[in-house]
Amino acid sequence: MKERQNSLTGANGSYGPYFLEYSLLAEYNQLQKNKLPGVYVIPSAGSPLHWFGVLFVRQGMYQEGVFKFDLIIPDNYPDGECPRLIFKIPIFHPVIDVMTGELDVKRAFPKWKRGVNHIWQILLYARRVFYKIDTKLPLNPQAAALYDNDQELFKSKVLESVQLCKSKMYEAPDSDDPHAIRFSELPDETHDKVKHSICEAKSSLDDEPGMKNAQSSGLSWVKPGTTQVFSRDSH
Repeated sequence: MKERQNSLTGANGSYGPYFLEYSLLAEYNQLQKNKLPGVYVIPSAGSPLHWFGVLFVRQGMYQEGVFKFDLIIPDNYPDGECPRLIFKIPIFHPVIDVMTGELDVKRAFPKWKRGVNHIWQILLYARRVFYKIDTKLPLNPQAAALYDNDQELFKSKVLESVQLCKSKMYEAPDSDDPHAIRFSELPDETHDKVKHSICEAKSSLDDEPGMKNAQSSGLSWVKPGTTQVFSRDSH
């Protein structure tokens, strides 16, 4: 049995290429099932160990934030260190390195446990740090001190950070990987067409008996030129 295990793993306990890829595919399937709000990721076309992602913050101090990031997975996953999450543009936040943009993932996962910890949990943690701010043992001491002692100045710094990320949202990725996340501006005509089709689909659902419920009664879209969500009733 021991010889068979050694044939499946490398000298450092890492999975062989086939098992590594299978493990990461299982992780990605788990992520899709969990459907984390505002978090979108896709593995690189060049390597399953590199995932591209973007996080949309919809409320709170970081509202309207559009933060692109890279998820770097160790080559001996899932037996090695915790995967790293690095924001493309450093964000003013107590647990994000001001120079590198790296999120302090080890704060939540001090020891990565195979079969217990999963990549979707890292992404959930990355989402949560923008809603529940922890200032203990910060990577950015200035951000932590301002949050604890001068929240108005902290909010001002956060706004600058959010605006900087939004201003660079449409810039070409720094990678030529076809899976690197790209944004393009939507012409008003196309936006109006999509909005109209959503409204039509919603109306047809409301007209069907038994279809009027909590899931079909809500409707929203993004206001053109912003990341602000608004409903038809308030438009």
